[in-house]
Amino acid sequence: MSARKSKTVAVAVVSALLAMATGLATAADTGLSAADREFINKAAQGNLMEVAAGKLAVQRALDPTVKEFGQQLVTDHSANNDTLKTLAGSKQMNLPDTVSPEGHTTLGKLEGLNGAEFDKAFSQMMVKDHTADISDFQKEVKKKDADADVKAYAEQTLPTLRHHLTLANRLSKAEKKSP
Repeated sequence: MSARKSKTVAVAVVSALLAMATGLATAADTGLSAADREFINKAAQGNLMEVAAGKLAVQRALDPTVKEFGQQLVTDHSANNDTLKTLAGSKQMNLPDTVSPEGHTTLGKLEGLNGAEFDKAFSQMMVKDHTADISDFQKEVKKKDADADVKAYAEQTLPTLRHHLTLANRLSKAEKKSP
């Protein structure tokens, strides 16, 4: 092979590699800001946390209302996570499939409780979690530079979170009144 032909082949190979690398970078670039990615990851971990906590409530709660709320959390947050998975997939983004380290710690505390103790701790946790979630989701909705699809997910999810907070507040007040 002549030197000129070798150079042409080398340039073609480098060009092809650059094109592939650019294609890979484009595939990895979801077009989402770091803040939107962080919101999606946190929302996914929150959904997983609420599902796990809801399952614990179904198993360990004494109060039938707490058990019902736990089941509603499982149903609603599983559906929210399915919607989030579709959104993340459309943005070529992988979602976490485990609860955050903080979530594991919180769930560990709940796992050590049963009956009335569980009901009280669970109710308080749900008030705290849903208050924080609503704040995060409202911030996402108000962000001027948020991705339109991410903002739509946040807007769509807020009514469910508000409903959960209302229920959690009722439970928490009821648990404070019980002996």
